[in-house]
Amino acid sequence: MASKTFFITTTRLENFSDGVFAIVLTLLAFQFKVPKFSNDVNLTQNIYELVKIAPYLLGFIFSFFFIAVFWVNHHHLYHAVKETNSTLLWYNIYFLFWITMLPFAVAMVGDHPLVPLAAVSLGFVLLMASVAAYLLLRYSYVKSKLVDETLSNDSIDSGLSKNITAIIITFLGILVAFKFVYISYCIYFGVLIIFIIPLKMEKRIRSSRNRTEKENDLNNL
Repeated sequence: MASKTFFITTTRLENFSDGVFAIVLTLLAFQFKVPKFSNDVNLTQNIYELVKIAPYLLGFIFSFFFIAVFWVNHHHLYHAVKETNSTLLWYNIYFLFWITMLPFAVAMVGDHPLVPLAAVSLGFVLLMASVAAYLLLRYSYVKSKLVDETLSNDSIDSGLSKNITAIIITFLGILVAFKFVYISYCIYFGVLIIFIIPLKMEKRIRSSRNRTEKENDLNNL
């Protein structure tokens, strides 16, 4: 009797991951603190109360977009992955663990934005999440060959190289945080730029390539 190959779909893994991302975003929203406005004081004092919660607001905005970047890349990965296995499940859980740690790190930065240890803690969580994302990608793309065969090597190399770049830059931000806290925050923000801005450039490059290919095909007719 011939042996039968069973394929494990990624549906439950994707649903579970999306649920974790949704919970993390909800926890980030709970970090908001309402300013203590009063009718008995002047406008300047109320503005001061609003400024006091600025670290929480900025932390939420920063973290929201960081999680969005992680989710978008996670989403693209599982569109390329055709099946999963037990090892991939644990790599995914390890990645989600560091995602769930982000609200804790953001809360520390909100309470103590000028304390180097808070900035270092945020950077460490971001670093470990980037490392986990890299391991997840590397296992899916290279080691286990779980991705679709039609996925180009350029796409694989681009995804891995971006994660390596994010790891290096985030590690640099952690080192800087011990002396220059605000500069470290700017470095962490720079990691977002790497993932957000090049996406637009890649789309333009692809569209220009497609136009060129179509023009060449028409000329060859």
